[in-house]
Amino acid sequence: MKMSKKKFMGFTLFHFTTLVLISLLPVHAKALNFFLGDDLLEVPLTKVELQKIKVNAGWAKGDDQTLIFEVVNGLKGPIQCGAANVDLNDGKSVGKQFVPKFAIPGNATRNASMNVVKGTMKAYALTCTCFKRKGSDECVNPLKN
Repeated sequence: MKMSKKKFMGFTLFHFTTLVLISLLPVHAKALNFFLGDDLLEVPLTKVELQKIKVNAGWAKGDDQTLIFEVVNGLKGPIQCGAANVDLNDGKSVGKQFVPKFAIPGNATRNASMNVVKGTMKAYALTCTCFKRKGSDECVNPLKN
């Protein structure tokens, strides 16, 4: 079987087909952190940083099913939260992965939610991280140089 080597503007049919297929992928599949250089790392927040993050949790009036987290980022740089875990009064626990992670810019507030019936929560925790350059203690925006 002989394959055609016809080209259009320097692209073979194979190249063109590959580009079309990649463009049809969902956006999250293309976000493979190509923007991260070797000097950027995603790291857990330190104890000092955690003291500058305030998290409130509760239910809106009239909605006893949806637990709302309000995250206040008191740091100069952005953070991101990827998961929430809630311990229930009956000894069970429920968790939620935030896909994509929700970002909270420096000195800003963002909300997230999950299904938890009001009155059943014993304790909660959010898992948050930030990006830092190697050798630096400051959270930075990975999309900015």
